[in-house]
Amino acid sequence: MGELIDLGESHGTVDGEALLEWPPPRGTGRRSWPIALVLSLVVLFATASRPGSAIEEAGTLAEHASALVADRGAVYAMRDEPALTAYDWDTGKVQWTRSLSGPGGGQAYLTADRAYVRHRPCTATVGWSLERLDPATGRQQWSRAGAPIAVVAAPRGAAPGLLTVDDRAAVCPPVVPGRNATPNPVHLAVLDAESGEIRWAFDLSGGARIVAPDVPGSDWFAVWYQGGRAEIRSAVTGAVNVAADVPELADTPPTSVRIVGGLLMIVAVRSDGALITAYRKDTLSYRWHILFSSAEQAPIAEIAYGPVVVACGPMICVPNWRDLAVLDPDSGAEAWRRPVQLDAAGPGVLVARDRDDFTRVRIVDWSTGRDRADLAGWAVVPTASDGTDDDDIGFAPAGSVLVQRPEGDGSRLARIDLRTGVISPLGNVSPIPSRCSVRHHRLACLAGGDSVRLWRLPG
Repeated sequence: MGELIDLGESHGTVDGEALLEWPPPRGTGRRSWPIALVLSLVVLFATASRPGSAIEEAGTLAEHASALVADRGAVYAMRDEPALTAYDWDTGKVQWTRSLSGPGGGQAYLTADRAYVRHRPCTATVGWSLERLDPATGRQQWSRAGAPIAVVAAPRGAAPGLLTVDDRAAVCPPVVPGRNATPNPVHLAVLDAESGEIRWAFDLSGGARIVAPDVPGSDWFAVWYQGGRAEIRSAVTGAVNVAADVPELADTPPTSVRIVGGLLMIVAVRSDGALITAYRKDTLSYRWHILFSSAEQAPIAEIAYGPVVVACGPMICVPNWRDLAVLDPDSGAEAWRRPVQLDAAGPGVLVARDRDDFTRVRIVDWSTGRDRADLAGWAVVPTASDGTDDDDIGFAPAGSVLVQRPEGDGSRLARIDLRTGVISPLGNVSPIPSRCSVRHHRLACLAGGDSVRLWRLPG
């Protein structure tokens, strides 16, 4: 599938067409690149169209599809009937079709690299419910109450856990409670993602808030109560690891509370900005705080609700309306800030697009905030899977990002390894895809508007 190219330091704009011209014209005023680097980049962009590395079309799986998801076992196309059809990754053959019509309805739901049907309250059950599909037949394997909100750690050798919440006192049809109404207790549980076995469960008193991790596989989550009492709980057992009174949770309701790495992060809006405070997960002791403000005048919505704080590779990201700020998790100090929009983050690099040009993909070094590569004319392809990668095509479990450069009625595709920043060309496809998943040397995409197509990758 072509040579893996490590772009190393920032080298300016990488343009597929310009790089095929060597040597570059004199007098352009552009930076001279080392011959080895230029030849490597020529390999990167030229191999996508070389006959020996072409993507082979395996056929159209479904027409008139409204959605596409994919897990480790199959590609799933949703049609408007509504019906869900599973296709074999290797052959593209139909494995089964499942109708989702009727009063229970349901939505195709992908989590922990497995396909489920999720039912909204007052349809199949009073509250939320989750139905596991048999990968071989599409029939129900099991059904459990609750809605999954996070994928959490599991005992050694077991399937991932699904942290679920359920309001067992819900009424049908749903009603909006009055201002002085007492909140209903919430039922909290962790399910085995494969078998549906309930590993632990308990009820939280009314008014309790759950803080679920953003990154799959976390071994902890948090619960906090009115008055500021907070608990750090084990995701594996549900037991309380540590509890304490947190002032930032007691004074006034915070704008948001998030888990980022080993920190409990609290955001509170003030007149002069947003106060971001971090507490340690192991002791719930204060770690640091900063006063965050936007680089320019912010919209009313951001002033009212505060910035978003998200887990971001080895750092903390604060995406806001104008730029992306990156904070050091040890101190809260701002490492760098740039006018880009975050697309994906891994332990090695961040992938982002320019705020003013969404057809310019940048691979950014965490430590410096500088570009490792600047891909003009390229765009990120939304994923149809939940981020779990295969190792059989050379990418780390940390994940990768698929990018494309439209050319006529098709696109040139490549993947960016989020651990190393390495770009690997895949080849050309037609029509232009809008949502894709890569598995087992296969590429499945929603393309040409509403058709699901399958390609075989070189390798």
